[in-house]
Amino acid sequence: MLQLDNVTFLYAPNRGVQEVSLNVEAGEVIGVVGGNGVGKSTLLGLIASALVPQSGTITLSLDGMGGRLRRLKSNDGIGYRRHVGYLTESAPAYGELSVERYLGFRARLHGVGMFRLRRRLNDALMRCGLNPVRKEAIAALSLGWQRRVALAEALISAPPILVLDDPFAGIDATQRQAMAEIIQDVASRSHVFISGHDPALLKACCTRFILMEQSEVVADNLDAETAMARLTPKHVKKEADE
Repeated sequence: MLQLDNVTFLYAPNRGVQEVSLNVEAGEVIGVVGGNGVGKSTLLGLIASALVPQSGTITLSLDGMGGRLRRLKSNDGIGYRRHVGYLTESAPAYGELSVERYLGFRARLHGVGMFRLRRRLNDALMRCGLNPVRKEAIAALSLGWQRRVALAEALISAPPILVLDDPFAGIDATQRQAMAEIIQDVASRSHVFISGHDPALLKACCTRFILMEQSEVVADNLDAETAMARLTPKHVKKEADE
């Protein structure tokens, strides 16, 4: 289980995340929706431990030896981060590297040992449909292929937490469908968080939606239709255009 308990991170009044509490079981895929600037990316950054809460705690509970639970806090540093796969809105770094070399490098940073590295690398390449471009430089790929590389990077350590910040941005319908199928395939073993502009695009992936307004979670356990109804057309159009 992943627990957020009164988590706050504000960088300006009503800008960021304020007193958010959530309980998420493994296998759940949470769609984080809301208008522009309400704190979606901040919330995902906190869950990914790219940001440290100013107050409150984020705790990941995992099965340990002898049936005992291991509890990791997001402010524990690398001990927690190694359990997170994080897809940001930016393209993968080190664009001069080939897809294969880049993913191998990122896997080692996540603590994947040499014994498991080849299997994890091949699995990520196959799962994300990257074998046709595995030897190509990332910078030479289209945006859709780069998003697949970024998703493969997030998946390569088989993380129990998967954080996807706007994974469908800037890619066509065919690529969106392919990415949605990949996310559905891995969701059973992870706590997955996805932000996006439009609940209709996230519907195929998400088991539940949360709605954010002015740095707060104002509704939880929504289905796609209810989440869509709570968002004004102005919000959806403004974000889709950005």
